Amino acid sequence: MFIDKKSPLPVYFQLKTILLDKIKSGEYPAGSIIPSERELSENLGISRMTARQAINQLATERFLVREKGRGTFVNDIKFEQRNIMSFSETVKKQGMVPTTRVLEFTEEADCFDVKELLDLGMSQKVFRIKRLRLADETPIAVEEVFIPEKICPDINKLDLTRSLYNLLKTNYSIDISYIDNKIEAVKASKENRELLKLLSGVPALKISGISYTKEDKKLFYERDIYRADKYNYSVRIFMNQD
Repeated sequence: MFIDKKSPLPVYFQLKTILLDKIKSGEYPAGSIIPSERELSENLGISRMTARQAINQLATERFLVREKGRGTFVNDIKFEQRNIMSFSETVKKQGMVPTTRVLEFTEEADCFDVKELLDLGMSQKVFRIKRLRLADETPIAVEEVFIPEKICPDINKLDLTRSLYNLLKTNYSIDISYIDNKIEAVKASKENRELLKLLSGVPALKISGISYTKEDKKLFYERDIYRADKYNYSVRIFMNQD
């Protein structure tokens, strides 16, 4: 670790950046203890107050967690999704950079189960978009979307590494109003384990559902596999007043 005291950047910010880089690179893995304020102060020749300021900011941003009498540990961050929010928005809220890799784009002729779910005729075309979603280059989800051609013709000509929600809104004037989701714990396939870099024994979440417009029109069907060690899906349930 090196602090440039001649830099225009505040010392606490330099230290915060150094610690965050070590967390994101895996040098300080989840659950590991970081050097104490005293150690950082002595090793870097800075005040304990400056070290405390850097650590406090990372704790506020949930990268670190303090445990009284034990020390400061790297938090096991999970991405928490509430309501309708795109993957990109969820990741950005955590202060991380979302990226997307398009794995496959196909025109599906025989996905009769999906067509039935979307109330489509058997002869209607359906596009299948398979993507890998990452946060700071850490794979989080394998996403598979089935969307009728009539809803988004020529979507294959667009940049599918962008947020699908934004693509629909910007290019087709379509807003998603609500989603009917099914969430279940599953054992990831060998292919998905490799894509998500899942260790043996780590479970996965399968989230599948249909997205609707405010007029109750079905838009597309989606089925995703998420790393359960990195992702939470929060749902608010209301009591039936009838």
